[in-house]
Amino acid sequence: MKKILSFLLLAFIPVSVLFAQDKQMSKHNNLKLAIEFGANIMNGELVKPEQIRENRSAGYYYGDEYYNCGFFSEHNLLNTKYFGIKPEYFIFNNRIGLASGLRYTITSSDLISDRDNFLWKIKEDGLVTDYVRIDEIRQKNHLLGIPLEIRFFANKRDLPFQHYFKIGASFNYLIYSEKHQVIFADYAMSKYENIVQNQMPKNNEFSSFFYGAVGFKIGKYRHGSFAPWGNIEFQFPYMLLTDNSFAFTGKGNSLLGLGVQLSFEIPIGKNEPIGSKYIIY
Repeated sequence: MKKILSFLLLAFIPVSVLFAQDKQMSKHNNLKLAIEFGANIMNGELVKPEQIRENRSAGYYYGDEYYNCGFFSEHNLLNTKYFGIKPEYFIFNNRIGLASGLRYTITSSDLISDRDNFLWKIKEDGLVTDYVRIDEIRQKNHLLGIPLEIRFFANKRDLPFQHYFKIGASFNYLIYSEKHQVIFADYAMSKYENIVQNQMPKNNEFSSFFYGAVGFKIGKYRHGSFAPWGNIEFQFPYMLLTDNSFAFTGKGNSLLGLGVQLSFEIPIGKNEPIGSKYIIY
């Protein structure tokens, strides 16, 4: 519990520091509160449990090339879905936004072979080894994270539809890991499910992601008042920075990750248009 409380407290430190620094850097600012939703998919390195039995002599032809595929490829997919809340503070004529907050993320990854099923060792006693045939193993993790994001509006004017660029990262703490769902090739083998679940590798409590993005703001300052903003952005690359954070997917070869984020921002207090030179009341 102390770890979780300390982790939650850290979510509010980056924003308060940014507020204090901005008073010396800019005469005016915009402050908005955003609600975000997003999803990402990352093609990372396959983390293969040692209980799996493979046959590397199996393969196939693709054109004139022969590939030794065995039962598994070298890559695996990690899917993430998240929602969160974050204040965003603007500096430098309201063209640079600094954001942080809290983000709840659900990750999922599957262990699937390129055949109908694969063998999993459940017991070894001398010369006797017992295996079960498995079609698929599924894993879900629930994370609480702190996003840190910087975005830049290239256009100096405040437009109703305006593009921006962003770099960001999220630092996550594992709050709950669901039991692995094991789908056996034969229903009679389901009695070994607890044994297979207990043989799964343990995950680290912490994980972190890094991403770049290009997006579009929808909304504009009008007649002395500020309407809410909508944002849609496309993230690439999306990379896992930490090893051993997830059972089946590692950080290697993760540059193929991509995603999308939708957010809705409401103004807090007095706000001004992007690129404004004077304080407007």
